[in-house]
Amino acid sequence: MNSNCTTGVNAAGVGCASSSQHAAHSIALGEFLGEAVELFIFQSIVCRLMALKQPRIYSAKSQTQKSTARLMKEERKTHPAFKMVGPSLATKGKGTRIFAKLFLDGRWTWRTTKTDNPELARKWKENWDENRRIQKMVHIAEDSSMKSCLQNQKTNGNDNRVGSEQENSSKPPLLIVDQILDNYVAAGQPTVKKRKLKPKSPRSIRNEQYSLHPLRIYFGSRIGERLTLADCDGYHAWRNQGGYVSKFNLRGHQIQKRTKGGNRVVDLNLVVLSNALELAIRQGYLNSNPIKDRGRYSDDADVRHCREVAPTPRGLVLIVDWLERNELQQEADFTRYLAYTGLRLSEGLNSRWPQVDWKDQVLHVRRSKRGVSPFVPILPELEVLLRRMEKEAKSELMFPSPFDRTLPRDGSSYRRRLAQAAAICCLPHVTPQGLRSYFVTQARQSGLTDAEVAQLIGDKTGPVLISEVYGDVRPDHLLAVARKIKLTAETRQVGVLAYRNTYMYAQELRPLDESIFRAQGGAEAFSQENIVCRL
Repeated sequence: MNSNCTTGVNAAGVGCASSSQHAAHSIALGEFLGEAVELFIFQSIVCRLMALKQPRIYSAKSQTQKSTARLMKEERKTHPAFKMVGPSLATKGKGTRIFAKLFLDGRWTWRTTKTDNPELARKWKENWDENRRIQKMVHIAEDSSMKSCLQNQKTNGNDNRVGSEQENSSKPPLLIVDQILDNYVAAGQPTVKKRKLKPKSPRSIRNEQYSLHPLRIYFGSRIGERLTLADCDGYHAWRNQGGYVSKFNLRGHQIQKRTKGGNRVVDLNLVVLSNALELAIRQGYLNSNPIKDRGRYSDDADVRHCREVAPTPRGLVLIVDWLERNELQQEADFTRYLAYTGLRLSEGLNSRWPQVDWKDQVLHVRRSKRGVSPFVPILPELEVLLRRMEKEAKSELMFPSPFDRTLPRDGSSYRRRLAQAAAICCLPHVTPQGLRSYFVTQARQSGLTDAEVAQLIGDKTGPVLISEVYGDVRPDHLLAVARKIKLTAETRQVGVLAYRNTYMYAQELRPLDESIFRAQGGAEAFSQENIVCRL
């Protein structure tokens, strides 16, 4: 029994020890898990705090990544392919417009040349590269001059500083052509003489305005002092190839038209540019005119004068009859008016009824181009025309616009009508200036001298211009004058008879007294040689 009890006690002790160890392990495990959970929570809190401390860094990085991805996505989009047509020149897609590949703002890009012609596109690209090169040289020159100026100021002191400032101020600044033209317009576009500036007439100023736009397009960004004669040749080729696009209003609509200037127009444009450069010399911006010796592109033999576009009297009748048959009475009256007065187109369009002086039979005119003799005589043909027009007048203007009677009619529409009438009548080309030549020719054939005709039409140039430009000799008048030529001179026959009679009389006087003969001059006075000389 005791053994059994002892055995039972030992077994119970062992069971108690094992249970106490299990409990200790459970407690230790719980403490470890608690510490791990606390550590995990602490680390998560720390990470959260760090994320809250740096939100801008992560957001900026994400925005940069998003923008980069967006740009890459846009670049992956399909664009029309560029088809190369020359060095750095290509067409885009199915179009014919030529684009040039340029290095701009630190990267390569494409810019349109605004033309379909490869030759013009190539010149556009060359001009672009040349302008960029010149601008870079200007910046380099300015930087180097500033550096040298500062260096001189530091090394030479105050005295040299004043001298360098005076030297830099004496040098004229480099102006581009756009600035030179702006100064020319601001000064009133004068004619530069050696000692004075001669103002131009309003008509000449208005004509020069047409030349400024193409000059600005081609020469605008170039430095005026560095222009060369080769630039003038390039401008001539650019205009003749249709590089200039003219923009104008026609009956209320904006029209764009590629135009070819021609040699005469190019000469006039370059004259305007040369005048602007001469004014820049006078103002101290230039030392010399770089295009002074450019010459002219037009030939005098190719210039069409007014007499070449003037109608004959029969042609004038045919033109007026055609205009009247087609119910263009105002055009017919204006054609007669110009032919009977010799006025320019602008002078005729601005004619008003108060200018008619019926008492003195003259028409007072406001001449353009600084003309002289501000009046025109009212001849019988002109009086009949004006009397009839005055009865039908509905405005102060003689030839008002059909759309607004307070304004004169358009000159371009009349030019087209006049040319149309001449073509339909199978006549040579006729212009309004040709009608002025018609008046001059009729006046010359009526017996007026060239000087008188020049005064009559208000031209202060004189008789030289009348004979070279306006005046003409028609075949019928030339034949009528030629018939007055006498190939056998009657005075010569009369002289021979007088010689014979005088010689016979001298022979009869020989027997007379020698003293009387000597008193009358002697025999020498009646010699054959003296008689011939006296005759």
